[in-house]
Amino acid sequence: MSFDFARSDDGQMLVCVGRRLNLFNVASREGISTSRPFPHPSCAAFSPDGGMLTVKHTSGRIVILDPLTGATLYDHKNQKEGEGCEVRFSPDGAELIDASWNGVITTRKVRDQTITEREEFPGEMITRISHDSKRDQWLFLHKPKVRPGGNWAPYCYLILRKWPFAKHRTKQLSLGCYIASATLSPDATRICLIGSGRSGKKRIQILRASTGKVLARSSAIAIGGTGCELVWSADSKYVGSVQDRRFVFYRAAGLAIVGEVPCQYPSSICFLPHGNQLALGSWNSSMFVDVADVLAGKVRMP
Repeated sequence: MSFDFARSDDGQMLVCVGRRLNLFNVASREGISTSRPFPHPSCAAFSPDGGMLTVKHTSGRIVILDPLTGATLYDHKNQKEGEGCEVRFSPDGAELIDASWNGVITTRKVRDQTITEREEFPGEMITRISHDSKRDQWLFLHKPKVRPGGNWAPYCYLILRKWPFAKHRTKQLSLGCYIASATLSPDATRICLIGSGRSGKKRIQILRASTGKVLARSSAIAIGGTGCELVWSADSKYVGSVQDRRFVFYRAAGLAIVGEVPCQYPSSICFLPHGNQLALGSWNSSMFVDVADVLAGKVRMP
């Protein structure tokens, strides 16, 4: 099973995040290591050089592992920070960036407990962090909570930032909708998101990152109970979407559906940077598949 995937920047290693962390050599499909730093890992990410793997617990606790052995290199012991979104390495691999559902964005040193920057957004949840292929441009999804006495939460908004954060101004995109998921494209030119109004009808949208202009919008989609992940292909030509009982793949230009994979409990997608392959994960299993087979409708998952 795989609730989440993490791949190294060179595409040679892939981690399946489930009850355990299972690391694979992509070329040979052979296992490299298996580890369980804590009972409930929620996400993982490789350092830029692939020499470290950071893992986040549902409590917010972050550890650094040696991916080849699964041994713990450093434990931040920060479990009191609470549940939150992804943890990611900075471009030089010296710092970690993560955020919580309590509205706190934290930048910290990888190998000690030094916090270099912490920003607080009271009354908000930070539910998604993504970056481009160079880790130069970053996208944060902010979800305001329902205010006391209110019936509806304020609409979500996106913040675009350039690394290092303290040296650059932020750009806010207020789109007048609720956002279930949002991901920056590898080339940093576009944003893919799942948006909805108060009616609850959800659609995938492609935005121009520089202006927030909507470039394409899908027909209504149904989100299941296992997530709503959106993933760009490495060349920014395709978008993969986790939906109700299926994976759906779109051409980014226009959002035409180009492939579907039926699956009872879909949860995660990972496009591999070299070749035409991707990984699909569910609550039951995970597998490598050829993009061509997905486009031809030849792939099924339990």
